[in-house]
Amino acid sequence: MMRKTMLLAASLLAATPALAAPPPPKPTTVTVNMGDRKFRPQVIRLKGGQLYRLRLVNPDRTEHDFYAPAFFGAAKLFPADAGALQKSRLNVPGHSSRTIRLIPRRGHYDLKSSKALDVASGMQGQILVY
Repeated sequence: MMRKTMLLAASLLAATPALAAPPPPKPTTVTVNMGDRKFRPQVIRLKGGQLYRLRLVNPDRTEHDFYAPAFFGAAKLFPADAGALQKSRLNVPGHSSRTIRLIPRRGHYDLKSSKALDVASGMQGQILVY
């Protein structure tokens, strides 16, 4: 009798579909245009702890960069994407785009170009993570 009960329980467990782990959350894409020596939007608003794809688009013919050392230092970067950063900046060649995945930490961060002429022309902004 005990053996039949155990066999019945085992067959029921085998027939029950296994609970699959939930799929990882899809990242929210935030696009920043880097044309005409401006960041658009100039203020980037994100939610702390949420997964993002930060897509930087450079329509100009010259290279621009996205320099935010405190932001990148506080954010969780995916190992495959962390290698794209060079001294806390992401370089974007002319007529191209770059994407990086990250999970930001709450805070208020400054954003600018690392090139003095670009900053003087207005290529600066803020990243607000709430």
